[in-house]
Amino acid sequence: MAMSETKRNLDGLIEKIEEIPTIPVVSQKVMELSGDEEARFEDFVEIIEKDQALAARILRVANSAFYGFLSRVSSLEHALVILGIDEVRSIVLGCSVYNFFSQSESDAFDRAGFWKHAIICSQVAKLLGTHFNIRNNGSFFLGGLIHDIGKVVLDQYFHEDFVKIIGHVSLTKTTFSKAEKKILGTTHYQIGAKLLKQWRFPDEVVTQILYHHAPWRDENPGPNSSMIYLANVLTKLAGYPCHPDEKQIDLHEFANSSELDFIIKKGFDLDYETIKNLISDIQEFALAEADNVMRLFS
Repeated sequence: MAMSETKRNLDGLIEKIEEIPTIPVVSQKVMELSGDEEARFEDFVEIIEKDQALAARILRVANSAFYGFLSRVSSLEHALVILGIDEVRSIVLGCSVYNFFSQSESDAFDRAGFWKHAIICSQVAKLLGTHFNIRNNGSFFLGGLIHDIGKVVLDQYFHEDFVKIIGHVSLTKTTFSKAEKKILGTTHYQIGAKLLKQWRFPDEVVTQILYHHAPWRDENPGPNSSMIYLANVLTKLAGYPCHPDEKQIDLHEFANSSELDFIIKKGFDLDYETIKNLISDIQEFALAEADNVMRLFS
């Protein structure tokens, strides 16, 4: 692709993304309240209760096996107390992103499979946080859930180009990133980060999405982008890819890669056997959650 053509494509992409409407008022208010030190649990409950479907999804996530609470979370107030405001904010924002893009169907790729990958990745990110004792402010769930949202943006707003990308992925068994760069000159993670920044999502979430394929490019200290990168890889290794035709990850190659060396240096004590055990845990949890979190958006 010629440089001038690439620039035209990128300018057109950015212009169209800037025209995408914002997320619902409920989510905007929850974000505002999250930044208000004087906000009370009652304030959050009052806003969220206006959307009963959203409230039900929060309870579904709160009762996930990935949280491991001994007693059932039975009310929105209970969920806020036991999960905390940051975690509930992440669930609200994740559900809002889904709702925003759920109105359209796709003939390009399987949206149900896409969201299954996303949901498992969100839970894997939380599992990894617990396993490695890494604290977060709720961004692991949200980053895991919407890390690939740029693909849905492409499908919904740049459909003809996305069909070409899917075709290239299926024909060559390459990665989405390589196919996107070849056809568009940009990637789903750059597009996703652009939209989330426009929607004023938390900075750490925007960073996670932007670097979820290359956390070594993230200049920020800490494990945030590495967490979503690792969660994405493990989700695929557990048998839940975003698309069945994309390039498969080989466990032996990954366990001996420079990419894993980087992740280890970020505080993740991993080796081949540990990764195998984590994959087994992910598969077990996914089966256990078949009628709960795995149906989060049904």
